[in-house]
Amino acid sequence: MKYTDNRKRKIVYISRCLLNQNSRTPGIAVRKGAITELIHIFLNNDLGIEQLPCPECLFWGGVSRKEIYRLQPLAFKSVGRKWFPLIEFFFNIWLYRSNWLCKREAARAVDRMEDFTKEGYTIVGIVGVDDSPTCGVTKTVDIVEIVKNSQTLGISLEDAENPHIEKFRHILQTSRDSGSGSFLGSIMRELRKRQMAVNVVGFDPWSEPQVEADRIAGLLNLKH
Repeated sequence: MKYTDNRKRKIVYISRCLLNQNSRTPGIAVRKGAITELIHIFLNNDLGIEQLPCPECLFWGGVSRKEIYRLQPLAFKSVGRKWFPLIEFFFNIWLYRSNWLCKREAARAVDRMEDFTKEGYTIVGIVGVDDSPTCGVTKTVDIVEIVKNSQTLGISLEDAENPHIEKFRHILQTSRDSGSGSFLGSIMRELRKRQMAVNVVGFDPWSEPQVEADRIAGLLNLKH
């Protein structure tokens, strides 16, 4: 097929919450809507923007993460008790299912990327969120470890059931570990398996937005 139009054939993939903070876990949205500083950079570079699905919304009970909140009372009340290892075991089984679903969704996302690349498009990069158990790229959090260390972190069941941004800003910033989340990690492994060279970077939502957006632009070789 030969055609002529105005497309640039350059695309960036981003985590859903970068375009819509309303999809963030309750209590940690840092903006009313989009991370505008980052989105403006993509628009100013004439990039097509593809929004990745949010696996937490898909597999954890929707926007409000209802499955997590259903499990929280039992988990928090069991911390420090002799039966907590049993609760942890069942929580890890639940997470194993979530991680398997993330692998499936990652393969589907990379299928769509591969379709673009085979037709001559360039995937400029993938931008995840570096405080997420699913979409972290270089930083992630382990929600089981957070529950296990809830007393040390000063998290009560009431804090967990009624999350406040300032409380969870501190918790997430101090609980992040090096590594990738289950969804972005699966995407990166799928890309390597298919020998697709795509730059994958993580946006820190707790940093100064413009500075962080400029950092991402530099990593993706975009003007800013």
